[in-house]
Amino acid sequence: MMPVLAILRESWLSLRSQGLFKIAMGLNLLVIIAFASIGFDAQGISLFFGLSHIDSEFVTAGSPWASTVYLGIFSLFIVNIWLAWISAIIALLSTSSIVPSFVSQGAVELTVSRPVSRTTIFLSKYLGGLLFVVLQVGVFCIGAFLTAGWRVGMWNPAIFLAIPLVTLFFSYLFCVNVLVGVITRSTLTALIVTLAFWFSCFSLREADQLVTAEVFQREALISDLDASISEAMATGSLGDPGEDVQELQAELLSQIAALDTLNAWSGPLGVLRWFLPETKNTVLLLKHAIETDEAATFEDILSRRIFEQDKGPQSPRNRAQTKLRSQNKAIPWWWTIGKSLIFEAVILAFAVWVFRRRDF
Repeated sequence: MMPVLAILRESWLSLRSQGLFKIAMGLNLLVIIAFASIGFDAQGISLFFGLSHIDSEFVTAGSPWASTVYLGIFSLFIVNIWLAWISAIIALLSTSSIVPSFVSQGAVELTVSRPVSRTTIFLSKYLGGLLFVVLQVGVFCIGAFLTAGWRVGMWNPAIFLAIPLVTLFFSYLFCVNVLVGVITRSTLTALIVTLAFWFSCFSLREADQLVTAEVFQREALISDLDASISEAMATGSLGDPGEDVQELQAELLSQIAALDTLNAWSGPLGVLRWFLPETKNTVLLLKHAIETDEAATFEDILSRRIFEQDKGPQSPRNRAQTKLRSQNKAIPWWWTIGKSLIFEAVILAFAVWVFRRRDF
């Protein structure tokens, strides 16, 4: 146990000595201050401690939607943009050198001479790299928790779920980073391959979501066209029933053909996604956890859907987006995390195998 703690301590001292660690901590403080500068009054939302203002008759101090907006800003913007993108890139820049420098500068000989297995040494180094994210997100969540309690009186412990979720998200990338690092012994190569892998996961997810949304939209259009054709044939309400029905039937056939094409793409995209970790969806689990008002999510308020519920039926596009959001939210958390951890375990097992077979 002591050798493992010694390796973790070495990793911590190495991270703390890096300028990027201090820069990231300073930027975290600035983001928390910006988050704390958002407040609510009787006229709406105040920004930058009152220097700017957004008038709103719905989102005001004491309104039931104020906390939804505040925590929505935290989960949708601060976590998804700052912690899951900018801070993650800084963490990759800081930790990409851990394994390459360890196996290429002679330090590994001294370490492997300790009475500890190579597997334990490698995994200790891996956990040491994750310390960067745990510390950054931990400090950030403490600030966000205190700020949310001060601004909207909501002491929501779900904010601290960002620590394990963002760390898990980063670990999906970091396992690829250490695998490439132990194979190539190059920090730059490990970083480039990891960023390319991250972009591939993101692109595949967005493509799958786009195709799924289009499938739902086509299905809604087909349903509307079926209803219109039935009405036209039954009542003749469209003027010349024969001509109008033929036009609707032609449009229906066109939409069915488009749906068949989309379904042909949807299957392979879903299969490819199964083998890759759910980077973005893991972070989105935080958003689902802190949404306490199902009738008014942050996106509903932001797009003003919650204020326009009585303005007639939704368009096929809006119905498709609603169905897509419901489908994504219905995916069990254990599926999102479980299949991603399987990917991580396979990559780490291969990295450990390579490290154990190396001659040092």
